[in-house]
Amino acid sequence: MKKFVVLLISIMVVVTSLTACASGSGNKPAATDGSDQSTSSNANKDAEKTEEVSTEPITLKVLRAGITVTETEFQKFLVEPTKKKYPNITLEWVDAPEDVELEPLITAGTVPDIIFASTAAVSTTYKELDLVENLKPYVDKNGVDLSRLKPAVLDAITKYSPENELSVIPFSINVPVLFYNKDIFDKFGVSYPKDDQSTWDELVELGKQVTRNDNGVNYIGIDLFGPTNINTGLDLNIVDPATGKADVTTDGWKKVFETLKKSYEVPNYIGEDGRFEYANDDDIFFNEQNLAMLPYNIAHLLGPLEELRQQGTELNWDFAPFPNFTENLGTGKAINVHSLFVTKSSKHKEEAFNVIANVLSDESQETLSRGGRVPTVANEAWEKVYGADIPVLAGKKIENIFKAEPRSVVRPHKFESKVRKFINEAAKNVAVGGQDVNTALRTAQEAIEKELETLSKTQ
Repeated sequence: MKKFVVLLISIMVVVTSLTACASGSGNKPAATDGSDQSTSSNANKDAEKTEEVSTEPITLKVLRAGITVTETEFQKFLVEPTKKKYPNITLEWVDAPEDVELEPLITAGTVPDIIFASTAAVSTTYKELDLVENLKPYVDKNGVDLSRLKPAVLDAITKYSPENELSVIPFSINVPVLFYNKDIFDKFGVSYPKDDQSTWDELVELGKQVTRNDNGVNYIGIDLFGPTNINTGLDLNIVDPATGKADVTTDGWKKVFETLKKSYEVPNYIGEDGRFEYANDDDIFFNEQNLAMLPYNIAHLLGPLEELRQQGTELNWDFAPFPNFTENLGTGKAINVHSLFVTKSSKHKEEAFNVIANVLSDESQETLSRGGRVPTVANEAWEKVYGADIPVLAGKKIENIFKAEPRSVVRPHKFESKVRKFINEAAKNVAVGGQDVNTALRTAQEAIEKELETLSKTQ
């Protein structure tokens, strides 16, 4: 996928210099054990909220950074429900364009109040920059019942929040699926991926049948999208969360890299220029249309595919279940939750919290599901209407989206994201550098250990 280049240091510098940090809640939090509240208690809380939340017209700035959320989705899932419930609040879209630094965008008066982000990113980069408001007091005061969330979602946002705090309100689950281009399979007379969950090895073999050069076009069967796209299917981390030690020479990591090696060794897979990654450029699937299978998260392509349909460009594609290794079939990747959080710099924290908490209402959850986002609140009825309002999903195998249950997250070590580059470099060394798996992983291990030593002294 294309990298969303988000220089968060720029945000921090500008936020710190332009905006005072003010809390919208000075009340003592109530207990949040998920138990039912009495009618009088809820009435008191509603009264309290009514007294403190401004009814004056205000504008809240909402930033999308690092994840795929289209402006159309922003209008449907956030602007319209907010205007209906809080007519005095106007939401302003602040986008983070691809490959563009944020610094020119963040100027006086444009500091965001709310940010769309992955929950993992909130717990690392954003938290380190002290941008994340603790939402637990707001949840407690307003009686937001988090026990309604799907257990895996609640587990994820709890693990990714500091102890006794809550960093985010979950927006949707970014479920991984296998997208496939039916025209490529038809062109070469090869059967489509099966509707039952496949193993990675099975898909590498299937991809081999459509990886070829035809009339000057290089067709790629499948790009596994690197080690960090498949490692969580085995609950693997680069850094052991408990010990803080590098941990990439295990049998699990060897299995990941042996699988990647099989995909790299498919004839015609490696490009003449040494290219070994294709899925990091999502245009290849719907513009170049020479990538047969793309195993990745649904939110990264569904919105863009629908927008392309509206512009008159339609692909002949469908879904298959996201694959995994044999021992963990029935599950896919660790759950990936797209979330919303309130920035510490916001001057309207109460109102910002109300906006993002409204995403958990029954009406909003059904709208999300019908609009192609997997809900975070448990209710099978919403999954049954998934994608009903998205024309590009008409006739697609929606049931295949839900056949691989998300795995529980293992909260990563704070330096996990900072050493990921070494595991990706190891994949490159295997793909085009001529290294065997053991050597590549041993080299990565040594580099990670050295980097961890430096990080432990400086951060």
